[in-house]
Amino acid sequence: MPEHSYSPADKRRVAASEPNPAQEPEQEKVPQPQPGMEDAQAFESHILERLNAKATVSGFIQAAVELLADAVDHLVLQAFRKDDYAVKYAVEPLLEGSGPLSALPVRLKLIYALGVISRDEYEDVELLLALNNELEHDGQRYRFTDDEILGPVSMLHGITPLPPQFTLHLPEDGVDTTLLEMQKQRYQQRIQSSLVLCITDLVSRLYHKTAF
Repeated sequence: MPEHSYSPADKRRVAASEPNPAQEPEQEKVPQPQPGMEDAQAFESHILERLNAKATVSGFIQAAVELLADAVDHLVLQAFRKDDYAVKYAVEPLLEGSGPLSALPVRLKLIYALGVISRDEYEDVELLLALNNELEHDGQRYRFTDDEILGPVSMLHGITPLPPQFTLHLPEDGVDTTLLEMQKQRYQQRIQSSLVLCITDLVSRLYHKTAF
């Protein structure tokens, strides 16, 4: 697969898009975090479950975007009046259908402009939205170790430094293909685990913020 290089400018140029609901069955909303260690652990366990349940890279990224969309909506609702009448008759029309805040990228920009989230958090969500958009239109089946995935995710502010890709300096006829495949699988799992931890932390941080 050809190598791609990425830069912050590239990330900003890619248009963000909402996830396509036709790609995956609709998922339950993320439970609201409540005070107490047990509730916090249950909240993070739910996020981990959602992410680890996906068998493909595109499904994983789409699940991440769905989780982030719920977190962004949670913050947008906090930014407005909280009584039931205001939410039902004034806020919901802004968020649904053709309302001015119906698009997830617009809601993301709103909470960033209001100072609810940091620039790093804004850019990380924006990057994952853009990657999800690319995967939806690409239609290819990728691994976490492919350049098309490694390039963008390595730019996430919240991700731990990714492990270096392994290389074998052996003649072709001396390579144990079974061992090679095991090493590739292990490396892919390390990349996926790093991404799971990054997204779990990001979603959790967004949910624990207060708009004002």
